[in-house]
Amino acid sequence: MLYLTGATGHSGYWLLERLKREQYAGRTRCLVRPHSDTSHLDSSNLAIEKVAGDLNDQNLVTKSMEGARVVLHVASIKHSRTVVDAAMRNGVEWVILVHTTGRYSKYKSASAEYIQIEDDILRMRDRIGITVLRPTMIYGSSRDRNMYRLVDYPYRHKFFPMFGSGENLMQPVHARDLGNAYYDTICNRSSTLNKEYNLPGEHALPYIDIVRTVSQALGRNTVIVKIPLWASVAAAKVYNALDRNAIISVEQVLRMQEDKAFHYGDAARDFGYSSVPFETGIQDEVGAYLASARRCDTRR
Repeated sequence: MLYLTGATGHSGYWLLERLKREQYAGRTRCLVRPHSDTSHLDSSNLAIEKVAGDLNDQNLVTKSMEGARVVLHVASIKHSRTVVDAAMRNGVEWVILVHTTGRYSKYKSASAEYIQIEDDILRMRDRIGITVLRPTMIYGSSRDRNMYRLVDYPYRHKFFPMFGSGENLMQPVHARDLGNAYYDTICNRSSTLNKEYNLPGEHALPYIDIVRTVSQALGRNTVIVKIPLWASVAAAKVYNALDRNAIISVEQVLRMQEDKAFHYGDAARDFGYSSVPFETGIQDEVGAYLASARRCDTRR
């Protein structure tokens, strides 16, 4: 039996799509939040058993995992310790954890917690099989929390403020590619057991090119206004001093200058990982955004 968290989330949706396409006949037990929309699970025709609960509840997670052989934890990294502890108590053979490339940030406030959680868990490999998958920024629909905001801004505004030069590299990954990666990781256990993989998009792009690509897909002629880094940092300092609820910090401005580019040759070799170019993949998200925007405009 496969035990799955995050089944109603962004990449979890695409994992279920792959399971359906492969006509997967195994049992899958999904831990879902009590008020989650589970219609996609209910209509899948897969052998899915739902357990309503919260990953903060260690006893519930442990009990609901009884009988599982493989655990795929797609939900937040912050619950990984709970999941691994429950897996060991139940004699689970293999846990696959979906974490983040955020652990590689040089800024400790962004990476320290991820590193601590992951390193603590990896020390348990003498007791249980553990594979770690680390996606970059995930995009592909309105479900993502980052790229969708970037799509929204140039749709609504003519000018796009850019802190720094915009030459920092980013490598967003489509949620569909992650859903396929989860399935292929499971199917290639002999190669993927006790390994760690970064899962980025096909190639890295300068941030400024990502903004231009989004603008073009939206049919907009966005004017990018570059704000020198020193001025951006100074403005962020003043903004944070004046507003306790400031939505961007000095460190966030600095972190935006980091390159977030990663190789994935080991994932391609071990389980055939591949991903679509951002220029192709972003069309899905822009299409969904435009359809939603038109519905809103019609209602007005």
